[in-house]
Parts: sequence; C-alpha cells; structure tokens
Amino acid sequence: MSKPSSFPGRVAEVLRRSTVQVKSDFAAVGGVGSGIILPGNAVLTNAHVGRGNDISIECWDGAAMRAAAVRSDSQRDLCLLECAGNLTGPPVTLGDSERLQPGTPVFAVGNPLGFIGAVSTGTVHSIGSFGLRSPLLRQSWIRARLVLAPGNSGGPLADFTGAVVGLNTMVVSGGMALAVPSRGIQSFLKNSGVTLGVTIRPVRLPDGATALMILELSPGGPADVASLLPGDILLSANDRPLVSPDALEQSMTDAKDGQLHLVFRRGGQSNARQVTVQLQPVRLGKAA
Repeated sequence: MSKPSSFPGRVAEVLRRSTVQVKSDFAAVGGVGSGIILPGNAVLTNAHVGRGNDISIECWDGAAMRAAAVRSDSQRDLCLLECAGNLTGPPVTLGDSERLQPGTPVFAVGNPLGFIGAVSTGTVHSIGSFGLRSPLLRQSWIRARLVLAPGNSGGPLADFTGAVVGLNTMVVSGGMALAVPSRGIQSFLKNSGVTLGVTIRPVRLPDGATALMILELSPGGPADVASLLPGDILLSANDRPLVSPDALEQSMTDAKDGQLHLVFRRGGQSNARQVTVQLQPVRLGKAA
C-alpha cells in the first residue's frame, strides 16, 4: 500500500526503533512475531507470540537477548515479556484509542515474513467487538484497512503522531486487520500485579451460563492457599458473575483490601471461599 503524501516518515522511523522482533520455539506462530518496547526494559506482544519455552528479542540494530513471559492473557491476546539485556530502542508512547474515528489514518510497524521494521499504512474502519461466540472476538478491537502478514502480530498500530493506539493481532476475512485497542493495553498493564494464581478457561454450564474452570494452580498462590482445586468451576467473585477471564480480572482489581468472595462449584455442589488476592506489582527486571 502506498504511503499518503502526509505520511510522517520521521515518526515512523522512531517507532521502528521501538519495535522488536520476537522469536519463539512455539511452532504454531511460525516462530516469529513483533513486540513494542515499554518502560522498565519490558516488551509487550501478543499472547500467541509470547508462548514457548525459548523466547528471544532482536532490536532494530540487531542487538539480541533472551526474554521470559511474566504475564499473559489469552482472552485479550496480550503478553508481557521481561528481557535479559538492555533494549536499544526507546519506549513507545501509548495514545488513546477512544479518540479514533472511522477513516483516521494509521500505520503499522512489524516484521512480516522476516522483513525487519516493515511499515504499512491504512485507515481505521471501526472499533468494537464482533459479537461472536469466540471469547477472543467478543473483545473490543480496532479494525483497520491495512496490509498485515505473518510476523506483524504484536507490532504497533499508530496514529500519524506516532502514538500507539493498538497492538496488531490478526487478519480476518476480507483482509481486515485487527488490533487490541490501547485502552485494553493500558488495562492489562495496570492490572499486571493482580493475581489469583490460577490458569483458567471458560466453560459452558448445563443451564447455558458461562463460568471459569480452574486448570492449574500456582503452588502457594492465593487460590492454592484457599484450598481451591483443579476442576473447580468459578461462578462469581464479590457477586460479579464470572462469565469471562476479564470479569475475574476486573473483580480482583476492584476488590477492597484484596478480599475476594468466590463462589464455585465442585462435584455438583456449590461452595464459597474468602481469598486474598496478591496485589504486588509485577517486577520488570531482567530475565534469568
């Protein structure tokens, strides 16, 4: 796609330096994606890019280092990485996705098909959810008319001032690009220190309602201390129905003094526990 005459080339060059290549041993993503540099020597990418046991980062100037995921949200498709070396590019500036309008010019930076720092331009089509069954697609998305390819996932979508208004995630039918809005990014980063210490997935109950099943517990985490078990189905937290992982995260964020009253189902019987969630901020130091 050709660049408009008003395209800010210098702004794009700065953002190229704030964009990294993320390499992973997780074969489902083809091994390569993109990410954006955050303050604290951290990188934000998509959850499907940051999967795997062996993750490395390559900066715009070729500097490479290992990285490790410190938090991942599959429902929002976001992953926070901490890096074992010093990132050589500047941190990005997050813009306000709520100010976007259909037709707003935007540009994307990423590493499609292995091409480092490729730039494509387009316009915002709309903002909102698809309203489909998939929990991922029920989230709010920026839909943009621009060209993306494998390797763009996790890279920035920016307005023409260079402010990052979204994180490019996928391409849907018709060639429309989807990006996580910056409001969703800010919420993810703000709540990064809130944890229950569980791995969960949404499940459909016999009555048609949605709840969250515990798959794993972190040893010594809040849920483990409260004697919750894998297989427990979380129904509500502080009277908020847990219809999605976002609902649980919001309940933890809103919890007064970190206290969470959980109602769950075990073996067909309803139970309740009082849980104290951990509110310590995530340390953004160096990966081991």
